[in-house]
Amino acid sequence: MAYRVDITETALADAEEHVHFLEEARQEPHAAALWWNGLLEAVFSLEKLPERCPVIPEDGFFPETLRHLTYHSHRIIFHVERRQKIVTVLRIYHASRKQLTKAARKPPR
Repeated sequence: MAYRVDITETALADAEEHVHFLEEARQEPHAAALWWNGLLEAVFSLEKLPERCPVIPEDGFFPETLRHLTYHSHRIIFHVERRQKIVTVLRIYHASRKQLTKAARKPPR
């Protein structure tokens, strides 16, 4: 049985921020569309075997186990709820940023 993938508003805002950067600052709307479509494909690949992805290095800072999937320059940070078969994408975090902290991990809405 496949997992349901939920994306938080915070994660969606992270992704939209990068798309906006590509479209406006870099003047690359085609690249923005390709990145967005590839991101969605990567996110929804978590429907199958989400635990194939490693636990984040910052795991000790959080009460639940968080995992990540790398997509180009971004880390897709998520939590797996095995019993309910739900993957919740919490952040889509640029890899050049500092490590994820409690302040950066906003709760799902």
